[in-house]
Amino acid sequence: MKFWMALLLCSVTAVVAAQETTTIKRSTYSIAVDKNMRVDTAGTSMADFIAFFPLQSETDKFGENMNVVMEPTNGVDVTLEEYVRLSIEQLKQYFGTMAITENKTITQKNGQQYHKLMYTTSMNGFDLQFEQRYISTADYTYVLTFTAEQSQYNAYKEKAGKILDSFKLK
Repeated sequence: MKFWMALLLCSVTAVVAAQETTTIKRSTYSIAVDKNMRVDTAGTSMADFIAFFPLQSETDKFGENMNVVMEPTNGVDVTLEEYVRLSIEQLKQYFGTMAITENKTITQKNGQQYHKLMYTTSMNGFDLQFEQRYISTADYTYVLTFTAEQSQYNAYKEKAGKILDSFKLK
């Protein structure tokens, strides 16, 4: 009886978790975001989409967010590591000062590789923390980015990780 109750509880939990997300389906990938996020697929700021977590209060001035940027590779022979190195150079030029806290390639259980880059910097009066995943295919390099105020990063870390993990290539 306890086994069936546990199985039922797991099934109900899975259904509830599934109902709390909405899947963004694009031409080459899909990603599941929280239903309460505001999603913009208009291509704002070079992003294929951007999704904002709700503000925490009326005094909250920064919307933690997720986005995906797709850069066509057009047959350019650049390794994932070279692409990340060039991206870091561009980020340093853009921000001026940034502290890299993690920079490594990760192989998932399914064999898919991505490069994880985490860094902190200041921008427009906000102290920000970024978590990026770089995924390269023959046609595109995808850059998935979670951006949060440094003081709020841990509050969003788990949800953001689930969203990043939900990214699937078609």
